[in-house]
Amino acid sequence: MMKYLKYFMMPALAPIGIIGILLGGHWMWSGFVISNGITMVGDALMGEDTSKPEYSHPWLVELPMHFALPIIVLGFLALAWASGSGTQDFLGLGHWLSGLFSYEFLEARNNNSWSDYLGAVLGMGFAVAGTGTNVGHELTHRIRDKIAMLEGRWLLSTSCNPDFAIEHVYGHHVTVGTDEDPATAKKGENVYMFSLRSTIFGHTSAWKHELKRLRKRGYSLFSLRNRMITGYLMSAFWCALFFIAGGYFGLMLFLGQAVIAKFILEIVNYMEHYGLARKPGQPIGPEHSWNTNIRMSSMVLFSLTRHSAHHEKPMVEFWKLDSYEDAPQMPYGYLTTLLICLIPPLWYRIITPGLEKWEQQYLQA
Repeated sequence: MMKYLKYFMMPALAPIGIIGILLGGHWMWSGFVISNGITMVGDALMGEDTSKPEYSHPWLVELPMHFALPIIVLGFLALAWASGSGTQDFLGLGHWLSGLFSYEFLEARNNNSWSDYLGAVLGMGFAVAGTGTNVGHELTHRIRDKIAMLEGRWLLSTSCNPDFAIEHVYGHHVTVGTDEDPATAKKGENVYMFSLRSTIFGHTSAWKHELKRLRKRGYSLFSLRNRMITGYLMSAFWCALFFIAGGYFGLMLFLGQAVIAKFILEIVNYMEHYGLARKPGQPIGPEHSWNTNIRMSSMVLFSLTRHSAHHEKPMVEFWKLDSYEDAPQMPYGYLTTLLICLIPPLWYRIITPGLEKWEQQYLQA
């Protein structure tokens, strides 16, 4: 049974942040502090998981992944409501909740400080990155499943990231490890410069791929067949929702969490392929991605951690991926590694020995 339950970790943690936002005050830090704390402690204590179990009921192992969009919608409704002030009560949420519980939700919200909102935005940004972007990544690889693609694109819209469903699948997975790939970090490149480069050139690459597709099929650039334009419209929907709920302050909260979520995506791109160069035309193998089999990270991120197998077989579902223990291994779980990347000298000190060993094995072979 545990092999099914392990992927329910994400929906199990999600209510913490949503409830914290609604309660207001310092509770708004709950999602960021508690969820990330549990993840990092789990990474440190729970060891590795290299198993590849057989599933008699695949729908059950995929079920928690489909909780991602409803969870983010609920989180957005909570944050949008929290962006209001005075007598503003988006969707009557405050009065409704106060009627259910002996707690003055509107009064608590109106006493929120800027630091409380910072906690909410950080928590939502991490949730959107870890839940929305990550699950959106899995679903938009299922290019023959229209429902999965639509669900995935809506998830990516929560971080204003319409290009990812295009460039990642048709660009990154073809050019990974080469100079053509904006999502592969070069040796010695720090995460901040990489994130800027990857964001700009990843977006322009997505437009190039989409324009090529539109021309091939005879569609107009300004057609709603253009996935970049419809992606912008999806994100505009969330902008409108937050503006209606809280005006410019609401819009600022939405865009703030989107920037955080996008930056987290780029940090993950950075640490998944840092320095692992590949010659154009060389087959993509497990050696071209940093992998980790840390159990807690795998549970929370739907085995995104088995990144070497994902790049070798990008259309294979997350629960079918191999652990590849002989692939390049990240030093820690995803969240800890992500935080280390934010301090470039520390990152270089930790990752360089493993990268030099990789270079001796693959570049000098």
